[in-house]
Amino acid sequence: WIFDWPQRRYRPPTVQDQIDAIQLGNALDCVAAVNAPFICSEFDPRTENIESARLLLLHTRKPGWVGTSSGAQVKYLAELAELAAGGDRERLRTQPPIIVTAYCTTSPLKLDTRSCEVLEQALKYGFPVNFAPMPILGATSPVTPAGSAIVAAAEILGCLTATTLIQPDRFYFSTSIAAEMDMRTTQVCFATPAAILTDAALHQLFRSKYGLVHNVEPAYVEAKVPGIQAAMMKVYRQMALGSTVSLPLAIGALDSAAVFSPTQAMIDLEMNEALYKFYAGMEVSEETMCLDLISEMEFCSQRTYLETEHTARHFRQVGWLPKLMDRTYCDHESPAVVSDETLLERADQAWRQLVAQQEPPDVDPHWARELDRITAAAREELLAE
Repeated sequence: WIFDWPQRRYRPPTVQDQIDAIQLGNALDCVAAVNAPFICSEFDPRTENIESARLLLLHTRKPGWVGTSSGAQVKYLAELAELAAGGDRERLRTQPPIIVTAYCTTSPLKLDTRSCEVLEQALKYGFPVNFAPMPILGATSPVTPAGSAIVAAAEILGCLTATTLIQPDRFYFSTSIAAEMDMRTTQVCFATPAAILTDAALHQLFRSKYGLVHNVEPAYVEAKVPGIQAAMMKVYRQMALGSTVSLPLAIGALDSAAVFSPTQAMIDLEMNEALYKFYAGMEVSEETMCLDLISEMEFCSQRTYLETEHTARHFRQVGWLPKLMDRTYCDHESPAVVSDETLLERADQAWRQLVAQQEPPDVDPHWARELDRITAAAREELLAE
């Protein structure tokens, strides 16, 4: 789903929504790789992933990936990945563009048939293998973080063992997205202390005991619309993971990643910049300690630090300068303005302006024809049924 802020409702994403989201990622300098966040309702489900991959390649020069849960799609996504990577085999072995195959285990201790079908096809192309358990504390795994971490670790190790026996030199890693069952509502909740501790324990176990990369997924929060609850849950989840694992800095996801909101994404970006600057720590050097300047300024009797060249050189790098937050002075004698709605309106306008300013990237005609050939072949086979 997309959350349409002006209409205040969820709706199925269109092709234009997908293009807008890709162009938004392309417009942001801090984004290294742009994914296709939507499942487009205008495409047939049998080819949707491939059609979205085509849109991705046509509208950004820093393509990330689309996922797949269909073994039949893998060979076409593999062709698109090779086209995007320019034949770079090492990149395809460790971090392929276009295709991501995360094999979500089903707690406790199962890997379903569909995931195995995708895995069987993906192994032919040498892609990295990522096993991703999603234990639900108190429902599909023990209610305690320690017990759930054991179940999830067993799932990962069991799957790794099986695939390593088939292909010992495969590039392996894992991911976890632990959640907690809310016993009052039966909602699956990700932004909880117990769920985050489970993910952190798995990361530290695999890093220290097995020497394997274990990622955590920060984007899942149960907040359903842009606003205060979404911001609170996202900041809490990312600060907790940043203190124990790494700083993932996801943007835009709502309702346990069933919804993408570009409006929320703009708010997330501002919060993420503050988190990034905090976790980066402070530089301690002659330039930043500026002892000579402190000695010169003494009690600021002649001028203030606001007037120094040192401040002019560093304030953009050191400071946090959000564009959406209201940081103006307040007149306490005037009626108070509740500004949450205003903030969301500004966020919605911000992403639309970024997209409107984007020019489509230049595409080599031969490369575009090859892209269309692969997509047409996928349509012919996968829609024939």
